[in-house]
Amino acid sequence: MIKISNIGTTTHNNWILKTSTGIIAVDTGFSGQENRFLSHLCKHWCIEDLKYIFLTHAHNDHAGFLGELLTRTKATVVLCENCKQILAEGRPNKKYEYKNLIGKVLVYTKSDPAGNYPAVTDTTRMRIVHDNTCIFEDMGMSAQIVFLPGHSSDSIGLHILENNIIFCGDAAMNQPFLNTNRHTTLIENVSEYHKSWDKILALNPDSIYPGHGKPFNPKDLVKYRRFLEKSNNL
Repeated sequence: MIKISNIGTTTHNNWILKTSTGIIAVDTGFSGQENRFLSHLCKHWCIEDLKYIFLTHAHNDHAGFLGELLTRTKATVVLCENCKQILAEGRPNKKYEYKNLIGKVLVYTKSDPAGNYPAVTDTTRMRIVHDNTCIFEDMGMSAQIVFLPGHSSDSIGLHILENNIIFCGDAAMNQPFLNTNRHTTLIENVSEYHKSWDKILALNPDSIYPGHGKPFNPKDLVKYRRFLEKSNNL
């Protein structure tokens, strides 16, 4: 079984997967937070142990200090093709079909987590992945890529087969008072978001690890599905 730790903040998670040959970080964080991340990382592991950064999508709260992290480590970033293109500009899409109240406030105050960040143009350590492909065999881990568009066009998840858990990025959330229905605050494409929930459920994981909030039971996606089906605007 893969050992899982979280060195994130109160607003977002930084999941760390410990394998027999090193560690994998799931996402980074807002630009400017790299020193905090590395400080927490090095309390438990050597910086050389960081082999991969699995990027669920290219929003500022997940990819903000990715470029800086790549310059300070020898890690390879794992991402999809769409994600690579967004990183090159450092400007995610900011057009949403759905915003809940918190999402509207974030956009209005220009605190949108999809905000701009330093572009990542060095592609020498980027590993492009595709839907349903296996990955991380070199780390002694059995895992599969799961494309989960909706929140953003470049959203992907990671299904750890031996643990039977899914790291879903922002395909679902579980922050107290903010995401009580498990849906995210901002959605680019509502229809695709619905399908991504169906895709997660079809894999029948034991637990879902979101980018924000604590892990939760997949039954929650069934329980709160009615909120997704009320209308095209959730």
